[in-house]
This record gives sequence, C-alpha cells and structure tokens, in this order.
Amino acid sequence: MLEPSEIPRDEGRHEEVFLARYGHLRAWALRLTEGDIAHAEDLVHDAFVQFTFARPDLGRIENLDGYLYQMLRNLNVSQIRRARRRHEDAPAVVEYDSAEFALRASTDPRDAIRVQDELRQVCHYACLRKETSKAGSVLILRFMHGYYPGEIARVLRSSRESIEERLRTARGEARQFLQDPSRLRFIKRGDSRAAAAAVAPPATGFAQTHEELLADLRRRVFDSRHGACMRNELLAALYGEGAQKGRPDCATLAHLVSCPRCIDEVNELQGLPPLSERYPTDSLGVEPRRKRGGGGDGDDGKGGGEGGTGGAFVEEARRCRHRARDTFEHRPRELCVAINGRLLAAQKVGSVLSEQKLNVGTGEEVSFVEVFSEQDVRLLYLDPAAWPAGEDGACALSVSLSDRRTLEARLSYVDSAPTVQVVYRDPLMAAAHAPLIEEAEDGIEQVGALIDDESRREREREGGRARAFVAAWGWLRRLLGRFTKPLTVLSPGAVAAVLAVLVVAALLFTRLYVPPVSAAELLRRAVAAEESEARPGLVLHRTVFVEESKSVGGRSVVTRRRVETWQGGASRIKLRRLYDERGRLVAGETTNSDGTGTLFRRGSPPSETNGTTAHELLDADDIWRIEPSAESFNALDASVEGLRVEDRLGTYIVGRELSSASEDGLVGASLWLNKSDLHAYRMMLVVRRDGVTVEYRLIEGGFEKRRAEDVPPSIYQLEPELLDATQATSNESGAAKSQRDDGAHTSLLVPHASAVASAELEVEVAYLLNQIKANLGEQVSMGRTTGGALRVEALVESEGRKEAILRALGPVLDNPAVVVEVSTVAEALAKRARAESGNVTEREVVVAAGRIPADAELRAHFAARLTDDARVDAEIKQFAARAMTHSRQALLHASALQRLASRFTPADARALGTDARAKWLSMMREHAEAYRREVSALRAQLSPVFDAGGEGAASEAVDDANAPQAAERLLQLSYAQDAAVRSAFTISEGGGTAAGIKSQQFRRTLAASERLAAKIEEAYEH
Repeated sequence: MLEPSEIPRDEGRHEEVFLARYGHLRAWALRLTEGDIAHAEDLVHDAFVQFTFARPDLGRIENLDGYLYQMLRNLNVSQIRRARRRHEDAPAVVEYDSAEFALRASTDPRDAIRVQDELRQVCHYACLRKETSKAGSVLILRFMHGYYPGEIARVLRSSRESIEERLRTARGEARQFLQDPSRLRFIKRGDSRAAAAAVAPPATGFAQTHEELLADLRRRVFDSRHGACMRNELLAALYGEGAQKGRPDCATLAHLVSCPRCIDEVNELQGLPPLSERYPTDSLGVEPRRKRGGGGDGDDGKGGGEGGTGGAFVEEARRCRHRARDTFEHRPRELCVAINGRLLAAQKVGSVLSEQKLNVGTGEEVSFVEVFSEQDVRLLYLDPAAWPAGEDGACALSVSLSDRRTLEARLSYVDSAPTVQVVYRDPLMAAAHAPLIEEAEDGIEQVGALIDDESRREREREGGRARAFVAAWGWLRRLLGRFTKPLTVLSPGAVAAVLAVLVVAALLFTRLYVPPVSAAELLRRAVAAEESEARPGLVLHRTVFVEESKSVGGRSVVTRRRVETWQGGASRIKLRRLYDERGRLVAGETTNSDGTGTLFRRGSPPSETNGTTAHELLDADDIWRIEPSAESFNALDASVEGLRVEDRLGTYIVGRELSSASEDGLVGASLWLNKSDLHAYRMMLVVRRDGVTVEYRLIEGGFEKRRAEDVPPSIYQLEPELLDATQATSNESGAAKSQRDDGAHTSLLVPHASAVASAELEVEVAYLLNQIKANLGEQVSMGRTTGGALRVEALVESEGRKEAILRALGPVLDNPAVVVEVSTVAEALAKRARAESGNVTEREVVVAAGRIPADAELRAHFAARLTDDARVDAEIKQFAARAMTHSRQALLHASALQRLASRFTPADARALGTDARAKWLSMMREHAEAYRREVSALRAQLSPVFDAGGEGAASEAVDDANAPQAAERLLQLSYAQDAAVRSAFTISEGGGTAAGIKSQQFRRTLAASERLAAKIEEAYEH
C-alpha cells in the first residue's frame, strides 16, 4: 500500500526567496500580459510552482531577478502559443481533478454555461450514487469538496490505490449519466422514486460566478443528507488516536460527506483542513482582499499591490501554495511535451514507466522544455541555462510528485540535434488489483457488522438482511457438514472470510490472465486507429527522420534525412517534403484525395505517381515516401504468415524475417506501436540490393494535430526551387497571392521554410529589426526552425506597430529561409478566447504613502530654489520619470547587446561576409554607445542630489574572445542598477528604499558599467 507523501521541503528557501519578490514579479507579469490581471497572476503562480519544485542552485544563478523574469516571459509565450489548442483538446468536465480545475480551464465564455450545467449534473449523480456505492462519496470528496486522494484515503481508512479505482469507477459512471442516466444499472434497479430523482437538473441558461456555483454545488450535496449524525464517541472510536482498524460502511460514509458538522469532526480528528479552508475561490481569477501578513523573506506583508515591489500578501502566498499542492497531487493520464512553448508530442500514461524521446531536429535552439498533462497542468519546466550540463553535455531535471511519483526531463545533443527525453514513473500503476482485495475486506466487515448487536441496534433497516444471512449461513453449514466435519466448528465470520478469499482468488485469476496478443488483430486495430485520426476539420503534421545504414568498405555509413508531412484540410491533400542532411529541400510529393499525385525533385521535371506501390518505392530507393504506419506495413506484405509480436514496456513490436538474406528485396521488417493508442512511431526495413544489405529506420520525430482553420492554405504549396517557372506561376493560388498583397493584415506570412538560413541572412534580419528598435523591450524573438530556417515571432500592441515590423522585414519576406509571425495582442487574446473578456475587475491597492522613497532628498534639493510646493512636487515627479527612463533604456540596450553577442561565437563572427560583419559590428557599437550614453545621463542627473559620482573598478580588457562574457556581465550590472533605481523612485508600501542609490556600491556599479560599455564599444571597432 502506498502511503500519502508530502511536498518535499524546500532546502534552499526557494519559497521564501520567491515570495519576497512577489510584487516585482507581479508587476513584470502585468506588463507582459498588457494589464490582464488574471493572466498575470496565473503566470506568477505557475512560476512559483516550477521554481519551488525544481529548486535550482541559487548559488549558480548570478542574476536571480533576471532568471525569474525570463521564466515569466517564457511561460507567457507558452501560454499564448498553446491557447489555440487547449479548447480543442480539453477533456470532459468529469475528467478534471475537481470542479475548481474544470472552472479554471473553462476560459471560453461560450462554454461557461455548458460547463456549469454539466458540473451540476455530476453533482446530482454523486448525490444519488453515494447511497449505494462508496464511489459516489469518494467523487464528492474529490470533485466537490476539494479533498486530495491521500486525504480521502484517511477518511475512508482505505488504501491509496483503492481510492484511484473508486474515482475511476465514479468518473466512468458520471460520463454515462451525462449522456443517458437510464443506462446506469443502479438506477434501473432502484424504485420509481429513485428513477424519478435520477432525472438530471434542467439547464439554467445562464452562468453563475465561480463562487456562486461552488457554493451551489456544496448546498446540493448538503441537501442530500440522510440519517442522523453519528455520536462523537463513535466518530472518535473510528477516527481518533488509537482507533481500531475498520472502515465506515457505505451509509455512514454517505452521511459524512453530506454533513458539514460530521465531516469537520472527522477533519479535526484526522488533522485535516476544515471545509472552510478548501476551494480558495479567489484563486479562480477574482482579486483577493489584501491583508497584511506573511510575505517572503524579510517581508512584513506590505508588498504586492498594483505595481507593488514588495513581498506577497497572506492571500497571495496561500494561493501560491495551493497551486503548488494542486500540481503536486495531480495525476496525469496523458503527458504532453512542449519545446519553446510549442506542443510536439503526447503520450497516454498506461504503465508504471512512461517514456518519450523526441528528436527536435537540427537548427532549433531549445530555450525551455515543458511537460503538461491533459488538463493543461504544467508539471515540469526545464531551462537549460539554469542547470549544469553533465559530462555528456546533457542537462536534466527531476521533480518529485505525490505517492512517490517522479517526472524527469533530459535535454541532450546528438550530432548537434537536440533530443528531449521525458520519463514518468507512477508506482500506483503497479497496484491495479488492490481494490479487489479491499472490496472483499469491505464485505467481511459488513458481515461482521450484521451479526454485531450494537450495529444492528443502530441500523435497524439492515436487521432483516442480517437475519436472512444467519438463516442462509445455517443452511450452508448443514450442507457442508455432510462433507467435512471440521467446518461446523467455524464461526460465520471465519467462513465468510474464507469465501471472500476464494472469490478474490477467482477474480484475480480471471483478471490477471491475459491471452496472447494476436499480431493480425494488432495491425487491424492500428489501421483503424490511423483512419480515425484523419477527421474532418483536422490537419495532421508529422516529422519523420529516415536513417539509411549500410556497410561500405568494411565500415558502417549512416545518412539521415528528414521528411515533413502535412495532411488534411478541406482539400484532403497530402504534401510531403524531403530535406537532406544539411536541411536543404531536395524533393516533394503531393497526393490528392483520389490517390493521384505528382513527384517533384530539385533540378528535374515533375512526374506522375498514380498507382505507385510500396514495393516499387523500395526498388526505386524512395523509402522517404513510405510512412511508418500499420497501413504501409501491410502494403509491403510484411504482415504475412510468420509474424511475431514482442511485448515490451509500453510498446508492441511487430515484425518478422521475410526471406533468406541471399535474395534481393525486402528481407526484414519491424513496426513499433504505442500500447496506449496503437500509434506507429517507428518502422525498420531491411532491403537487399545487388548483394548489399541496407537497413532503413523511419523514426517519428514529432506528431501534432491542428485545426484546419489554423493552417494557412499556402502550407500546401511547394517551393519555387522544386517547380519550373511555368508551374510556379500557375501553382500560385489566389489565397496565397492575397496574403502577400495584404501582408499587413496577416499574422503568418511565410508558413514554411525550404532552405537553411545562412549566418549572413541572420545578421540581415537582425539588422532590419534593429533599425526600427524592435529589439528594445518588445516581445520580438528570432530563432531557428527544425529545418534551419529563421523564425521571427513578434507580439505587438497595435496594428500600426505590426505594419511597421512587416514593412521593415519586407526585403526578406519572400526569402524561403525566413518564417515571420507577427500578431497583435488583440489577435492573441482573441485566439485564447478568454473568459474574462469584457469584464471589469476592481482591485483594492493599499499604499502606505503617496511619496516615493527618495522624496525627502529630492524635496530638500528643489526646495532650496523653489518656494511653491506644487512646483516642487512637479519637479520631483519629472526627476523620477527621467531617472526611470534612463535606467530602463540602459537595461534594454544591455539586453539587446547581450543577445547579439551570444548569437555568434567569435569564430562564427569572423567567418561572416564583409557586408554582414560590418552590419553586425555596427549594431554592437550602437547598443554599447547607447548604453554608455544612458548611464552617463543617469549619473549626471543623480550626482547633484545623491552624489552619484565616483570611479568603478578597472575593467578588464575586452576583445573578440571575451566580448560575449563582457556583454553578459554588463547585463547583470544593468539589472542591479535598474532594481536600485526602481526601488528609489517607485511608490510602494514599504517595499522601496533610496538607500541603494545613495550607497558607494551603486556609484561604483554605475562607473564600472559605463567603463565596461566603452571597452565593448572599442572591441567592436574592427
């Protein structure tokens, strides 16, 4: 039996460190989300969970504020990129951990009424079912009252494994109840009143607030209470210290879960939180009332607030811890892996060990890795920059979850291609039959209760059943006495235990016996699963790596190519692209819904592919046109007699040797299928040609489903280099042409990449963005796609800014090696379909004083020459604004400088062409000079008031070799300076101070950063 586990203690005081910065983090999140309060606080809560779960080494993080800010920014990018998929892939309401989870996930206002009506129906089912099955009571505790599974096990005095089984049973019945209550057997067996009560509550036609709905659900549960409350001494005997082993029966449990007095008495006896502390409804998006109290390290609870810079309030800290406990207890049924915020793969959890391995592809820089559940709960966040690489160059992160579960992500590089491995272990999966034993134990306890005088007196309605049992037992004993005399001396309880053990043994035998898996049946089901994936309205995108291995001159030679396949949409067309080892597009194939198709190769005329068989593809060495699938496996005659199945952990391997190795043709084939959904993810073919044996491995690197409306029609247009001039002109559709003509109004201009971007092109794109200052504080990023193309993504405030970026990038928009995505905040929010849309949320902000921390010094300075208090106030406000602007601009230039310096190694920078190198050097000098100018202006402004002059320590020499390290150091100094300036010139409640800008350290930091910027500027003169 698994015992409930607790959240690991935070040895590095990560919780206190985070909560002490809550105000800063919340202010940053508000800027990232354009003032969206609910979204901002959700980001901060998620960051708290991942920071405290991962517990990075604080000694290795030189700039903790910068690390946390980058985490918030990454989480925000991930939120936006995944928003369009969440609504489509959302599980059923009853599949969420609790009603709170379901409400938190229902962000679409159009679904709010439906979700709430279904929650009421689930509540109605549970209230009916609790009278006849403990599964109904367990569902109420978990789904309505917010108990965690480990807590429920203590209330039922049961095993942790059996709770999962009862929850699974209850959720399955609840799903049927939502569809058709009459299908449930316990309703069919009931009387007419029970059948009438089973009618689901009518739809309301309106949506309540989350607090109103949760209160309404609890009220419905309490109204379903039956029977008298148990005496306190009976509860103490069952749940108190030194209580004898025993469990509450179904009727007792049904009363407990629907009686607030009784359940809170059990909570007190078991040391569990009372009902009043469960379901913190302010965590569902409503602003909390601000109370002073425990913030973070050294915080007096006066931080937070709108734009506040202090620690967390009591409510904020409680909500962060509540989110962490929710995540810690959450058991995923599916694991989804995202790279840089994009979902790449998903796998059902069906065994003790679940493992995924993704080949991200060359050219893709992995900034962060995330693992989500099917309920969109982020379970792991891995930032490679925060974790030391091992001897093999890989970095790994492991988090501990409840019930001894672990989740690990590992990022490694094989031949410069990123590979992500995710391993999830769930010991509960190994205890599938524990509920059967417990059901037998429950039966024995109930038999004992029937012959117990005290229980019979308290439950008169069961007396008749007890008498019937005694009579039946007497008859059975007389019958058995004819065969064996010793049995007559056994008590009824002992014989009942023997019979229960025999029943359990029979059940275990029938359930544990698994007939051999039929290869033919596996393939048939796999083909059916593949056909079901091609649903109308969905587009399938698949990445497959084709590895060819053969022996040449006594050594093994391996080549690796990549195939990108798009299939679906209104036209049902399939488009396949082939890229060589360098990421260049070399071939493509289009296949229509009627089976006709055309093959395109670089430098060759197109050819028709009508009726080409799989064997012909093998003979022509066109393996890349074969899908790793059950259908292809059958088409190769690989599924004939002699097929064998190897049953591995989470995988079926179907294969056989087809012929003698001395014959040409296909001599061996194997297909890997996921056990959970029979999805084929790998296929190996062994082919013999002219006496040479070649092994082909088709390995899936990614598989995703997209809504057809999210995929532009131009994704199905082959690149010009595969078409001659005539075809390129005729193949251009009106939709794609209108996209280019009206490019200012589209967010996805170039949806695919057909070539690898050169370093010179990368510099050109960066130079164009730099000309319009798109790299100073805006959410504009530039990276590489899996094919090696440049991907520019921007999230901007207005249509005007969007058009400005598109105009600036005009010279490269038609380049096939550049992918550009530009969206406005309004467009991104529309895709998220936020539930808060149109609502106005009021918040209370407590500010201790209306003056900035540096007010006294500034007031003394300006009062010496001004007598009008109003003018003094105006001067102070302008002074603070100018100082904040200089500090902020310096930080932005330092950040841009660091990104440019780290984009190319010194060797790569020296290898740039003359024109590209000149542009790169000019950008480096421009940002270094601008930084120095802003810091000099800040020093000059602060010096008369705060004596901000002084000399910093001598800076080391900067050259091509250490320029990236110098730029990183400059960014760290900038973060420290900006924090001191904001602390002095920002109004907050006890969270700011002017001591920083008056210190010798601050003066030395300003001088050192100015000198370092000058050194960097000199280093890039040539």
